[in-house]
Amino acid sequence: AVVSTQSTGAAQKGATALKELTVWLGGLFSQEAYVTATRQTVAQVKGYSLEELKLQVSIHDSPVDLDSNSFGISGLKLMGARHEGGKLKVTEDIMSDLVYTKISWIRICDVKEVGKKITLPVYLNNMRTILVETLDFPTDEDKFYQRGVAILCTSLS
Repeated sequence: AVVSTQSTGAAQKGATALKELTVWLGGLFSQEAYVTATRQTVAQVKGYSLEELKLQVSIHDSPVDLDSNSFGISGLKLMGARHEGGKLKVTEDIMSDLVYTKISWIRICDVKEVGKKITLPVYLNNMRTILVETLDFPTDEDKFYQRGVAILCTSLS
């Protein structure tokens, strides 16, 4: 039903309708291809080379407005940490939901580095055999790597 709705929307409004959709990354056949396609889309629309773009991420409790550089993702899982106050914090919880994740492709020369960041792996599932991407998150803590903190596209194995 979801695929049918997305196909109908794309047929009626064109490819730009697909940008307005929130995507469950874990439900795609090729997660890496989706992330690459978002980068290529921004590069083409803005007239930038792919090498000029850097991926930025922000976590939200509900969907937010997206600009021409941004895409919405739902259903990501955070293992060993939680998102609180705009930053990641290590926790005893095994897994927490990232309700809505906004990914944005920003020109490297426009990136404003603010505070401490941690780069976390994004895996397809809890088997952690397929690496999809790495994402940078703001934090004040250091123990993420020792705790094996990671992002999962789906909790299904």
